Amino acid sequence: MNRKFYKFLFILPLLCAVFALQAQTRYLDQVFSGSMVTNNVKYATNISVLTGSAESQDLLMDVYQPMGDTLDDRPVIVYFHTGSFLPPLFNGGITGSRTDSTVVNVCKRMNELGYVAIAATYRAGWNPAATGPAGQNIRTGTLLNAAYRGIQDARSLIRFLRKSVAEEDNPYGIDPDKIVLWGQGTGGYISLGAAFLDRFSEVNIDKFIDTETLLPYVDTALVGGVFGLENRPLSVANHPGYSSDFAMAVNMGGALGDESWIDGSGNEPPTIGFHVVKDPFAPFSAGPVIVPTTGDFVVNVIGTRAVVEKSNDTGVNSVLAPANGLTNTLNAIVSAYENVPVIFPSDTTTLATENMYPFLTPGLESGPWDWWDKPTLDALVAGTNQVLNTDFNSDTLHNNGLLTNPGMSIEKATPYLDTIIAYYIPRGCIALELTECLDALGIVSNINPVEVGLSIQPNPASEFVQLRTDLSAIRHIRLYDMSGRLVQEVRNINEFNYDLYRNDLPPGVYAVQLHFDEGILAKKIVFK
Repeated sequence: MNRKFYKFLFILPLLCAVFALQAQTRYLDQVFSGSMVTNNVKYATNISVLTGSAESQDLLMDVYQPMGDTLDDRPVIVYFHTGSFLPPLFNGGITGSRTDSTVVNVCKRMNELGYVAIAATYRAGWNPAATGPAGQNIRTGTLLNAAYRGIQDARSLIRFLRKSVAEEDNPYGIDPDKIVLWGQGTGGYISLGAAFLDRFSEVNIDKFIDTETLLPYVDTALVGGVFGLENRPLSVANHPGYSSDFAMAVNMGGALGDESWIDGSGNEPPTIGFHVVKDPFAPFSAGPVIVPTTGDFVVNVIGTRAVVEKSNDTGVNSVLAPANGLTNTLNAIVSAYENVPVIFPSDTTTLATENMYPFLTPGLESGPWDWWDKPTLDALVAGTNQVLNTDFNSDTLHNNGLLTNPGMSIEKATPYLDTIIAYYIPRGCIALELTECLDALGIVSNINPVEVGLSIQPNPASEFVQLRTDLSAIRHIRLYDMSGRLVQEVRNINEFNYDLYRNDLPPGVYAVQLHFDEGILAKKIVFK
């Protein structure tokens, strides 16, 4: 594959037409033209170690709602910004807050589609500059704890939203069962971690053990459990009694602590991702996390390519199979990239897998969807230096930022964001069961298994699964493999019971679609 083909595949100004329909459809098209923003909403209070001492911190979010919208049960995007778990400037860069240009742009664009969007902060603080004999342990341990706190904060926010619906008359007009965690860069560590880190044993593995003390880097006596539901010296239990589950995870860059965290359990949400292949700070597939300012090694993790592939393989993403079967430009690109090998020092893989979109750049690059305004940066640096007696240099920060984002501008960022949002849209429709856009895409509206009294037994199965319904007849069945390929279809059944035989299908995870008069059900089945 040559450079001209790469360029062709990336330059996609036609994306606005990918899902064009004669009528405007909510969650599929731009149906709103403005946002109503509520700033500085406190969703939790917790303990920060940013200054080196334990201090109480109010955790804040900005809530974006579509202007003029009258619905009160809307899906919600919770967006976590980048920033290397340090404040802007102190992280050696320019971005790192919930007012970053990319954060605001994505939140407003999701409002245009009919979503509520939330830009949230989270606790920061770790020691990337640690050196000497203990430096490696300090860098790895403090970063792991920073990500751990961020995951706890994400779960606190989810519980806050559910509490606001139950106890405060739903002030933001959301559906608490349709929550998406969306992480950018460092925020990707949070969205992915919240999706897959669900027990302490997963951080009690060799690479997360201090090589000097032989103790886990994460001490639950200090920081509590992974859901943040215990009061500890460095953790406050926020909004206990509400679920921390969410419906979907999205990441733009970032990484996951370990592949073993993805086990295909029932509470792991469908996950899609986007990553620059030559990201110098977080691995595209499997590899090291590098300190942006020093280049020092921190820890080996898995990036977006490996995360999504494992999510596909374990069946976590099986519900998304219909989206991968749609005929559109982005699916065609991913399909082409699936066969293009890419070699890294610690990993050999291909450029793409279903539900994951890669970005190719000429050189090392991170966050091409970011942009900033130099005069605003000048003012920020001057004010920070005056108030905190620091000596940041605006020109140096700006030029350093351009090293990994050459040509930075809104004009450069927009095609990346166009691609990301267009690839997300049908998968969001499916994962969140959004009737309007499912129907418009030709995917019959999803329904709840309780509505039809569905049972599937056995699952996993050897030869066949028994599909039984008590309340509604099965009209027809479609079975998809993990690539989104239709492998079996049975039409005009019109029965309450049906035995779906494996025939000659190989062992693996499949997505079965059951069609009823009321709509469609998509469930995961496994043939052993």
